[in-house]
Amino acid sequence: MSVEYLHADEASFPQPGVTIMRCRDSSWHDLLQRQPNSLDWLPAADVLPNGSNDTTFLGMGPVPVLFWGKGYEHGHQPFVELRNDGSLIFYADIIAATFFMLCRWEEMVLSHRDKHDRFPGVTSTAFRQGFLDRPIIDEYALILREWLKAIFPQWKPQRQTFSVKLSHDIDLVRRYRSSYLALRGLAGAAIKRGNFSGFSTSSLEILLQTTLPRLTTFYRGIRQLADLSERYKIKDSAFYFMTAKPTPQDNDYDFSSPLIQDCINELRHRDMEVGLHPSYDTYDDFNLFSRQKAALDRVLGNVSYGGRQHCLRFRVPQTWRYWERLGFAYDSSMGYADHEGFRCGTCHPFQPFDIEQDRELQVLELPLIAMDVTLYLHRQLTPHQAEESLLKLALRCQKVGGTFTLLWHNSSLHW
Repeated sequence: MSVEYLHADEASFPQPGVTIMRCRDSSWHDLLQRQPNSLDWLPAADVLPNGSNDTTFLGMGPVPVLFWGKGYEHGHQPFVELRNDGSLIFYADIIAATFFMLCRWEEMVLSHRDKHDRFPGVTSTAFRQGFLDRPIIDEYALILREWLKAIFPQWKPQRQTFSVKLSHDIDLVRRYRSSYLALRGLAGAAIKRGNFSGFSTSSLEILLQTTLPRLTTFYRGIRQLADLSERYKIKDSAFYFMTAKPTPQDNDYDFSSPLIQDCINELRHRDMEVGLHPSYDTYDDFNLFSRQKAALDRVLGNVSYGGRQHCLRFRVPQTWRYWERLGFAYDSSMGYADHEGFRCGTCHPFQPFDIEQDRELQVLELPLIAMDVTLYLHRQLTPHQAEESLLKLALRCQKVGGTFTLLWHNSSLHW
């Protein structure tokens, strides 16, 4: 079978084969200029072959078209057509759409950033056009699969298995950044009560921090998260530690202390994954990033593992290059801080493409679908609303056989 990706006047329509009509060269820029919610959305039945009975598409809803092939922008042709001669023609440019979403080109050309120098989810095409909550590229891939099955009815494609990736960024292990601040907080609480007798829950936490730090809520939260993974048989559970020195923007702990080293040793003994949580400024500072990774390399005796950027600070494609150059197995920073959803349009691991250097980077990206801070701080959802959103996203990952990657901090267990 041959595959062609050409403009309409160049296509030869191989039999049997697939032709994908290429969009205009200006289409990416044109998409950024479109008014919100102005894409064409087609009913699922209109993009699938007749007789398709795959339950994957039940309840999927209408499918957005990011790019039409050149000359077909007015939608006077179907999303895809199977001709009598056996040739399959996509009038929707699913190749350009896939590349657009995966390489994150829009983050390179749009200048808007939040106070942490992050590209906001509400600025993205996916949010503005209403499909951030859809793994649209995975859905396109399954639509293509259904049409290939129509051409080759004997073909039995391998089904991918849904999985859950629980990940935990260890930013904090105590409520107060120093014993001095803890004691000052204890004194302040006593003065507020008007006496120094009796202790509140917060007072007990302060005392534990100064005397028995392993019993504090945030530190115990690490073990509780590991317990939950074991209880529910979630094998792919990761804990990302910071090796940076404590700063106001970063962690509150000394990575080399017995407190943290004992914690890491326990997690590894329990077959939990341990990775790196590079500090606030590493997204734009390779030397700083390199020193922090070397510190974890020495502890793990390994140089290939995963992690996530602190505060999801990321500069495309530069930060990806850092992850590749330092030999990481994967990065899992590609999620938005201000909104849950599919930043890259997929929930499958993929190798990023560096559009500036015109090459595929030798590191995996494991897209982050949602994190706790997004739900309760940025979106200000109630626990019930957050649960509904997470279950909806997880179900969509399940339908496309992807990975639902969830970030939950040890300091957020009692939200």
